[in-house]
Amino acid sequence: MAHLLLAALLAGGGAVAQVPTGYWTIEDYLQRHPEQAALTEDFTRRVRGPARPLVEPGAGSRQQVQVAVIYPGLQSSGYWRRNLLAFRERARELGLDLDLRVFFSGPDSGDVQLQADQLREVLRQDPDYLVYTLDTDLHRELIDRILARGDGPRLILQNITTPVRAWEGRQPLIYVGFDHAQGSRILAKHLRGILPGGDLVILYGTDGYVSRARGGAFIEALEGSGLRIREGYVTDFLAPVVRRATRDALARYPELKGIIACATDMALVASGWVEEAVPQRGVLVTGWGGGSEELAALEAGHLAATVMRMNDDAGVAMAEAVALDVAGKGDQVPTVYAGDMVLVTRQTPVQVLRGLEARAFRYSGRDAEAGGAPIPDAGKGIPQ
Repeated sequence: MAHLLLAALLAGGGAVAQVPTGYWTIEDYLQRHPEQAALTEDFTRRVRGPARPLVEPGAGSRQQVQVAVIYPGLQSSGYWRRNLLAFRERARELGLDLDLRVFFSGPDSGDVQLQADQLREVLRQDPDYLVYTLDTDLHRELIDRILARGDGPRLILQNITTPVRAWEGRQPLIYVGFDHAQGSRILAKHLRGILPGGDLVILYGTDGYVSRARGGAFIEALEGSGLRIREGYVTDFLAPVVRRATRDALARYPELKGIIACATDMALVASGWVEEAVPQRGVLVTGWGGGSEELAALEAGHLAATVMRMNDDAGVAMAEAVALDVAGKGDQVPTVYAGDMVLVTRQTPVQVLRGLEARAFRYSGRDAEAGGAPIPDAGKGIPQ
């Protein structure tokens, strides 16, 4: 099968753009829609601050809202589960009673069809809100159909912050997540500062939107430096393929300085292989996201650096958007919300990491095992 093949993409060939074709950058979208700037600023204050309930407390005041969530949550990164915990808890604080149905799949391309099947089944149940993601052409095609209907659920697109140009005038309720390009620029700036030159390779997940946005921004941010991207490997998030890619890069490039992983699963596998096979070469491995798994690897010295998302803010933003919309204030929801990110390295003091964790996991961290905390109806498959 194609996804079992190790695909090497020559990154210098211009095939990967900072923002894939057909999307607005946040900056371009705000320039095109200047009225969004004030909405975004006010909404960001809401997300960062304590909950301000939009319904009066008291008997009968809590409103039940039916929300369906379809996520590629079966992966090492705790991002998706933490996101849901933050969403649910913030919604409760805002006076909303969520009837939450969650369906997970894997992140690799083999599960895209499962996500499509999950979506079709969920739409038959006509929820008030649908939380989905956009990474592949099939995702986009399915979302386009929902938006074209005009009478479907209100749509929240998670893990994407670049509006689709073709949906001008019929955008989802909100795009929410963390700016992939900004995060990769942060990482690239760090590596330019510590590596005067040398060879790098990039590990991509699927050949989809997220990989292209993260990898493309990283490549562009290295222009004019002495660092050279030699290969880009599409791994489909499969551990054996990640190991093959890492082994191939180490063999091909004796002057390899770093392996740039576009997601947590790949970072953990690649760093483990480097530690086992060639610890003496000092090849740096970077992650993307800064969840608990990456922070543990960072503290253990396995990862060199990562860009850390203030994880729970994305779930908080989802809850705030739904609360405003339910209260008849949907016009106060900006089209895009992008959360804060910071660079952390294995030199970052432990006390600083603990402070960032407290901020990033302000809701999901209330459960010591947040990554495995139960989510209603979560599971691989479709509702029966």
